[in-house]
Amino acid sequence: MKASFVILSYNRKNELLTTISKIKELIGENDEFEIIAVDNSSTDGTVAAVQEQFPGVVLIARDVNNGIAGWNDGFAKAKGEYMIVLDDDSHLESGLNEAISYLDGNPEIGILALRITGGVFETFDATEWIDKKDSGGFIGCGAIIRKEVYERIGGFAEWLHVYTHEYEYSLRCLDAGYRVVYFDGAHVVHRTSALNRTNKRLRIFSTRNEMAIVYKYFGKSRYTYLFRIWLNNMKLIQKDGLKTAYYIILAGIEFMKMRKKLTHTPVSQEAQNFLKRYLWSTYPLLSNLKKRFNYS
Repeated sequence: MKASFVILSYNRKNELLTTISKIKELIGENDEFEIIAVDNSSTDGTVAAVQEQFPGVVLIARDVNNGIAGWNDGFAKAKGEYMIVLDDDSHLESGLNEAISYLDGNPEIGILALRITGGVFETFDATEWIDKKDSGGFIGCGAIIRKEVYERIGGFAEWLHVYTHEYEYSLRCLDAGYRVVYFDGAHVVHRTSALNRTNKRLRIFSTRNEMAIVYKYFGKSRYTYLFRIWLNNMKLIQKDGLKTAYYIILAGIEFMKMRKKLTHTPVSQEAQNFLKRYLWSTYPLLSNLKKRFNYS
């Protein structure tokens, strides 16, 4: 089998049904593809609806919500050479065959980041997202992961729960000797449901997780970057208001709890440099006075 679409869903029944419908329109009856839907312990009737409307979909119903690690259940089940990762509110609009063909011809690529439109996170920055060039990770609602990579480094980190798993997974992918590349020829539409998404949740989990990733994977410099991440996120007060300071303080407290459970496993310097280059919160505190990629 060529590829497996792996979708993670939580309490967005209608969005998931739309995504499955869009995928089926795209692939038709081609048996080189399969659709796997992982339900992360929804309470809105998602499982029953998928079983009724799309009996041919491989449905995995989890008893406990484990965040982004729910995708791992789908990865383990996937029969395809490639795994097309989608949110329940995103779908691949075009470029499927082109992306697969590109991966076939470039076996050193472990993750293919796709063009994303819609929502907060888009691939609109032309300095970061350059077609067929190494990229700053990927956006989790639309990417293709080589199954071989999953078999070698495992799945998404359950300890992150939600947000920033793209950076963490890219770090491990690079450390294993693969490339992470952006492919502009495949377009994913992120319809961006507001369900289960709040700015408070985003700020707390993102800041906590950025600190945890650096703490776990960086070498002697990790404490410098922890400080940068916390203070750079504090700068968001200027844009989002004083309540953001409260969220960042909570994130710091949550990180202090989490770090006791993290084993220090530094990755290669090349992989560390990737994060220093692309994760804005690791930039020098006066980064507005420096060029973007001067990350010393």
